[in-house]
Amino acid sequence: MINLTKPDETASIDLSKGNEDLVVKAQWVDNDDGKDNDDLDLRCTILMPDQKAYLVDGEYRGSLQAMPFTVHHGDVQSASIDAPGEEVITVARNIAKQAGGPVALCFSVYSALANGNVSVAELQPKMKMSYGSQEVVCQYDFNRDAQSKRSDIYTYVIGYAIVTEEEVILAPSGKTAKPGQEETPWLSWQGDSLEVDITGPAVFKGAQASKAARYNKSHRISHQYENVPQATPQKGFFNNLLG
Repeated sequence: MINLTKPDETASIDLSKGNEDLVVKAQWVDNDDGKDNDDLDLRCTILMPDQKAYLVDGEYRGSLQAMPFTVHHGDVQSASIDAPGEEVITVARNIAKQAGGPVALCFSVYSALANGNVSVAELQPKMKMSYGSQEVVCQYDFNRDAQSKRSDIYTYVIGYAIVTEEEVILAPSGKTAKPGQEETPWLSWQGDSLEVDITGPAVFKGAQASKAARYNKSHRISHQYENVPQATPQKGFFNNLLG
């Protein structure tokens, strides 16, 4: 097993040594404050060779047989001292072949405002990518950054990868959203390098889902995910009168 702890570290997984799919697990611990606020959501932003982007999470589960050839195995809403919280995403081994070129993936964890006063540093998230006997862990020490100790930072990038037909190149990140920001990680190519920014559209789940459109409009976010519906912001009474 390879353990990556710094943003400038990378590791590779040889896809010629097996036929399994890639399994990504994100884990976090109970912060031991006696409150039910130990809930993170694992998300994966996916950039295809045609520059189209997809989001896979507990709400938009995805598929291994069709775009985006990535599937989320369900939302987990708690953690305990004895049993860390864990969410799982599977990425098709042949995703690059199916997509027609290298595919970039960004794995992040999201702590919703509704979770209460909790920071990512308290929950100590880490991620592990497995392919047969090959394992790479991204375990960035969030305690080294003051931003990560704030309770109003909601999104944290724990790792990103470039998948070709032959290999996966994986690296940790530690990049965080700005205070109070609901944007999601967004990927773009800068020559041969992958750029990771937290400028993608907000995506909420459950009863909060309809609020994303208003947030994205007010923050002038033009990026869109191919598999996430773009709802029209609901107008209030005076907005309707004024057109």
